[in-house]
Amino acid sequence: MKQLVVERNNPDPILWDTPIPQPGPGEVLIKNHYSVVSSGTELAAIDSANRSVGDKLQDSSNITKGLELLEKEGAAAVWSAVFPKNILPIQLGYSSSGEVVEVGEAVKDFHVGEKVVSNGNHAEYVLVNQNLCTRIPDDTSMKEAAFTVLGSIALHSLRLSDTSLGSKVVVIGLGIVGQLVYRLAEAQGSDVIGIDPDSSRHLENKNNYETVEGLNLENVDSVIITAASSSNEPIEVATKIARNKAKIVVVGDIPLNISRNEFYYKELELVVSKSYGPGRYDKQYEVLGKDYPIEYVRWTENRNFEAFIKLLSLNQIELSDLVTEEIDFSDSPEVYKKFDGGNKPLSILLRYEIKTDPKIDFEKVELDPEPNVGKVKVGIIGAGNFASTTILPILKELRKDCQVLGIASSGGLSSELLARSFKVKNKYETESEILEAEEIDAVFILTQHFNHAELVIKAIQAGKAVYVEKPLAIEASSITEIEEAMYNADNPKIFLGFNRRFATATQFVKTKLNNSPANSINFRFSVPPLDTDHWTNVEEIGGGRIVGEAIHAIDLACYFFDSLPQSISSSSPIDKENNKALDNQVFLNINFANGSHAAIQYFSETNQALTKERVEIHGSGNSYIVEDFQLLRYLEGSLDKSKVFNDGKGHKESISRFLLYVKDEVSNPFTWLELKTISLAGIYAQKYLNSGKQHSVFHN
Repeated sequence: MKQLVVERNNPDPILWDTPIPQPGPGEVLIKNHYSVVSSGTELAAIDSANRSVGDKLQDSSNITKGLELLEKEGAAAVWSAVFPKNILPIQLGYSSSGEVVEVGEAVKDFHVGEKVVSNGNHAEYVLVNQNLCTRIPDDTSMKEAAFTVLGSIALHSLRLSDTSLGSKVVVIGLGIVGQLVYRLAEAQGSDVIGIDPDSSRHLENKNNYETVEGLNLENVDSVIITAASSSNEPIEVATKIARNKAKIVVVGDIPLNISRNEFYYKELELVVSKSYGPGRYDKQYEVLGKDYPIEYVRWTENRNFEAFIKLLSLNQIELSDLVTEEIDFSDSPEVYKKFDGGNKPLSILLRYEIKTDPKIDFEKVELDPEPNVGKVKVGIIGAGNFASTTILPILKELRKDCQVLGIASSGGLSSELLARSFKVKNKYETESEILEAEEIDAVFILTQHFNHAELVIKAIQAGKAVYVEKPLAIEASSITEIEEAMYNADNPKIFLGFNRRFATATQFVKTKLNNSPANSINFRFSVPPLDTDHWTNVEEIGGGRIVGEAIHAIDLACYFFDSLPQSISSSSPIDKENNKALDNQVFLNINFANGSHAAIQYFSETNQALTKERVEIHGSGNSYIVEDFQLLRYLEGSLDKSKVFNDGKGHKESISRFLLYVKDEVSNPFTWLELKTISLAGIYAQKYLNSGKQHSVFHN
């Protein structure tokens, strides 16, 4: 399919060929009919894309963070942090109308063939959560419906202004959102005045002005600023004309250098409007599809969509005059040039070619030669940060042993980017294509944690060898389901991304332990804090940081002890604000079947100058201290020596071992019993955090 994007450091938007997205649970795939070009927001996005990485690093906080990361984890970690954000193109557009062509699991309110609006991008197909689309009535124009998301921004700002019948409202900025605010305020019976220096934006026979000079503006109840400006003038004008105790609502991107005296003497109220309304930027709402109870949050994003659509259906607002021009989507890269200079269009509507078949054929990028005999044919599912910064660079390094034939992601764009960046001939672009391709030998599962188990089962059933990034699953029941799939499969091959055991430093210590077994391990993580809404911290998506990262330490203890966890307990401080255990400040205690013991500390509030991972291994009077798998100090009797390792945490060695395993040249370093028990230990530690009990890890 075609999608409109702007590449980094390229001022001209282009149409990219990208795979058609695949709907997951709660998602809706839509064939676009129309989308609206919102010049202000989109031109700002284009400008942002064309700021160099160097420009962005001028921010002192970014410099400080970058230097700290460089010192602590090296250049690769800095690249890992920067690459996705500064390479991935920006997708343009966010207000469209179209037809449902496919729905994911758990979608009950939408069906194939229905007309809907969504916050989808400028693309032939868009994938959105069911909370971000709304059905279009049969009596409503698809063209006008395409304005719904923009209309919900206007509607939300009007709700925040607390205006009602007879209120005096001033709208500063008569771009597309300002026009919509004006019409909605008028429709509710308010007395509306519009201000914009561009007289071409003034509505016919309306109270529109270029400036406020000379106007007798008294008793203005609310001022809604939709203008985008680098000047402080919009907020200064708003405070000047607002009555005592009035409300100022800011929608546009403007400085907020407010005068305390104006706000103090008038007791003004300032509110910054957050896009479409409650739910915006909330992953529970926009990703997981969880709704707010209507009795507590009356007007969510989706309910604002519905309200705007209803106004259109009842002909209470007129939008036909807002469309300056209608252009075929194939010509969309040239659209933004029309906003340069004078006589700028108010809005442009992109029109898409309508086909009955939801699948569009396009020429695929073919950059790599045909695979050589003897190579493992690889498919990758997941195109996130870990795939781009760790797995694909290693597979490229190991290209004599493997050939990547496909990269699939739910969104499509990121997989296309990675295919181009790593010169992959993307023969298979969807999860199902990769799993069904007979020539693919092995699948790397690098998605968010919630669907690891499902994809592992599908890969096993398809007869593929599986390399799955940890965790194997985030629910104990999923481990059972994987086990059943393996039992019913012919020679299943599964390999988990526990790379630390393959690091050179680990192997050195393991050799030492063969002569004097260890019986105690202390493992300390000092990790950067994550935002509370980061997907790892969302229970249904990431499962938490214990199963997401601390589980590495459980595996390493198993490897050093040559034993399995028997029981585990976990504890952490309590977040007093929501009475919830903090899984980023965790103490784990694990007893092993052979009597050994591991103590694991996982902290994100330590001084970040500490090494990220420190392992102490003790036994038989000997001790080994490993810092970030780079520096080893070992004490054996009276011997006290140090050793430096420069080859990382074992990712390359792990993948190399997996490829050899796929070719039956080596055995699997993991038994299923190990993978099962380690995974259950991590899941139980997360599930029973602060239970105060030692929980058995069942293995048989």
